[in-house]
Amino acid sequence: MHRRNSEETMQRLMDAGAELFDKKGYHNVSIKEIGRLAGCNSALISYHFGSKQALYQAIIESQLEVLHQLEDGIEKEEKMPLQRLKQYLHAILKSQLDPRRHMIILYQELLTPSGLLDQDSWHKLTQMGDYVESLLIRSVEQGQLKAPVQDDDYAYVTFILTAITEMLFLVKDRPLSLNPENQPLEQLLDRLIGFVLRPLMP
Repeated sequence: MHRRNSEETMQRLMDAGAELFDKKGYHNVSIKEIGRLAGCNSALISYHFGSKQALYQAIIESQLEVLHQLEDGIEKEEKMPLQRLKQYLHAILKSQLDPRRHMIILYQELLTPSGLLDQDSWHKLTQMGDYVESLLIRSVEQGQLKAPVQDDDYAYVTFILTAITEMLFLVKDRPLSLNPENQPLEQLLDRLIGFVLRPLMP
């Protein structure tokens, strides 16, 4: 019972921290605010995590774990690599648009690193595109896509595809010149994926 209560308290602190860091940024949030929103004593942040910074890192790790779970789920399905690639990008966008995930923290770290993460967490964060690149390579191996001119072109295509989801997430509430008909972001994502992959279609 005690363990379950501890886990629930830790999750409440992480949820409250994610919401506040999302809205106000790390440096503008106090541990008292987090405790108040979580409905518990702020001293429990030190007890369970060690510090506000460690709580922040735990939140980033939990968001990265969401993405890893998406990968695992997609790998269990019997689909061709190109279909898995499109499904994964859509799943990422869906997770980003879920307000409960507070994924903006993750992308703020990528765009403007805070220096708050340890090397292991930072390495995981910068390797977010590895799965996309592996799916591109498998798509080529199975004849769904043509091989790019140079091997390092895989990295460029991966960067563009992942950047598309980040861009759509970051500008989700603003009108886009490339979307004059105001299509749902999921439809726009399909069009953009198709545009990026068009030169590689057999």
